Amino acid sequence: MAKQLIICEKPSAAMKVAYALGEGGVKRVGGRFFPAFSLKRGPNQITVVSALGHLYALDQQSIGWSYPVFDIRWVPINEVERRMARVKAWIGSIAKHAEGVDEFVSACDYDTEGSLIAFNILRYACRGADAKARRMRFSTLTKQDLVAAYEGMSGELDIPVIEAGRARHELDWIFGVNVSRALMDSQIRAGGGYEVLSAGRVQSPTLYALYRRENGIRLHVPDPYWVIEAEAEIAGERVPAEYAEGRVLSLREAEGIARRCNGAEGAVSRVAGKRMVIPPPAPFDLGVLQSEAYRHFGFSPSRTQKMAEKLYLDALISYPRTSSQRLPPSLGYARILEGLRKNRHYAEAAGELLLSGRQLRPREGKKVDPAHPAVHPTGNAAEGLGRDEFRVYDLIVKRFLAAFAEDAVKEVTDVEITCGGRDRFLARGEAVLSEGWVRFYAPYSFLKEVELPKVSEGDPARMASVSHEERYTEPPPRFNQSSIIKFMEKNGLGTKSTRADIVDTLYRRGYIEGGMIEVTALGAGVIAALRRHFPKLVSIGLTRGVEAGMEEIEGGKRSREEVLAVSIDEVRGTFERMISGKGGLGEGLADLVKAKREGRRTVGQCPSCKTGRLTIIRSKKSGKRFIGCSGYSSGCRFTAPLPQRGRISTSKRVCKECGYPIVEVRGLGRYVWRLCINVECPTKRGREKRGGG
Repeated sequence: MAKQLIICEKPSAAMKVAYALGEGGVKRVGGRFFPAFSLKRGPNQITVVSALGHLYALDQQSIGWSYPVFDIRWVPINEVERRMARVKAWIGSIAKHAEGVDEFVSACDYDTEGSLIAFNILRYACRGADAKARRMRFSTLTKQDLVAAYEGMSGELDIPVIEAGRARHELDWIFGVNVSRALMDSQIRAGGGYEVLSAGRVQSPTLYALYRRENGIRLHVPDPYWVIEAEAEIAGERVPAEYAEGRVLSLREAEGIARRCNGAEGAVSRVAGKRMVIPPPAPFDLGVLQSEAYRHFGFSPSRTQKMAEKLYLDALISYPRTSSQRLPPSLGYARILEGLRKNRHYAEAAGELLLSGRQLRPREGKKVDPAHPAVHPTGNAAEGLGRDEFRVYDLIVKRFLAAFAEDAVKEVTDVEITCGGRDRFLARGEAVLSEGWVRFYAPYSFLKEVELPKVSEGDPARMASVSHEERYTEPPPRFNQSSIIKFMEKNGLGTKSTRADIVDTLYRRGYIEGGMIEVTALGAGVIAALRRHFPKLVSIGLTRGVEAGMEEIEGGKRSREEVLAVSIDEVRGTFERMISGKGGLGEGLADLVKAKREGRRTVGQCPSCKTGRLTIIRSKKSGKRFIGCSGYSSGCRFTAPLPQRGRISTSKRVCKECGYPIVEVRGLGRYVWRLCINVECPTKRGREKRGGG
């Protein structure tokens, strides 16, 4: 009998693996605070344990906050991050369960991060067990897939993927930590005070792309043009029509068209119809899922990713961090549809596909991921989902169903009307011949219909109304959280797993703000500093080169050490030049940091004196925080209490009831608490009455 230790990435995954493999029952053996499960399968005695994501992180070997630093090592993450204090005991528990074990198995998520998480645990907590460990590979946490992954596990770890993951983390540390330290140190020396600033191999070119778009918007000079708005009367009906030549570039020409054609008689000069076949959309990869969830629900990419990961851990969908748009037949299409047929929301659609008599063959996209298929439902019963989780699940299921449906077909008819022998207008009609896949993807897609009367070439027509409207060319559109993720993917910035977190970091640092993203003064200042002192860090080319190196490591063409050495040699000289001029690096940033800090403290205009600014103040005597007016020295005594726990920030909003500023409190629960500072606000009195009743 062999003793096996299976390492999973998260506690919920460990429980799923244990109960999928446990033939004679599963026993929890990890104690109250550490999930570990004991079971028997065949002749093997198995213990399943869990990580908490990454348990190890990079840190410098030398002592001190110096830079540039290239001597790094992997250490327990609690030695780097204070909030991870429980990791020390967690690693100790894994090490204890590893004693006397004959076989070790990695069952972490099958991607770069999951492979690296298991590797570090096996190497350090299990004392070199990485050399003899095996690998389970799966894309869903269903019992069927987990059993198949266990029985078909490989005899060794996916070392090329692990080496690429190690190299990516190490290079990101070398770029990010050194440049971030230089930024922070130089602005502190320039008098800005302590403030967390960061730069990185992916973060900086992403911010630079946003900065360039911001400049394009601010420098845009609008040019005037005119559009011709018209209604044509054909076969006794009025229909909207557009000027066939499109926009007009001079007022004189626009006025001439309107004058000639308004009320003028004409004739139908051409009728052209064509069928438009619209194929189903490809199944979801993570990026497209994030984009659709943002478009339909306004969910940020990171929020969508977190909800999708929870659905995966609940065995409701496949592994979401995939770049694939393919659904291989080995998934068992009919089995998944039979499972969905038991759900009242999808019973009709799934039944229709199963009973259609057509071969089940999904439409697939071009993107391929060697590790995982496209995101798809498992067919397991979905119960107890929260509102937002269900919305993401519903989106995934309906995209999956749509992939198996028939093409949608439309009939598009263009009617050309000629007026006065020289001016042409177009009226367009659209008729749906077959909804096809659109029915299965509703309400996330629909087909527009525009009815036109039946006419023939030569029929009389009249331009019932023709007018002109002045418009101006628009600047390039701002990025939103969805479109910046698409930009990053297109340009090879980050990975499918990290892009959303990078955008979140830019928000947290105060470099960007708003749903339609604007670069703040601090973000522009950081880019200006990097362009002067470290221009390579803001270039997409640098990141593309690093990612190419990662691919060569994964493909076995280059070693991790070789890629690291080349990259370090390439940037060492640039770091040294940057640090030799660090005095100039922080001078402009110091003032921007001060302004950011002041902005965090400022709540709004004082409602009492109308001239002072309300700011968050901490009493030197009591240590308590409150809101006070900057006009205190001029006699204003307005104050307002604040909660003494949680992180407080300004919201830039005012109360709809009383007009006082609203602050946001985080850290007191799962949600952000928005608080009107007016103790006499009618909304608070209402709550008091309800509470007292």
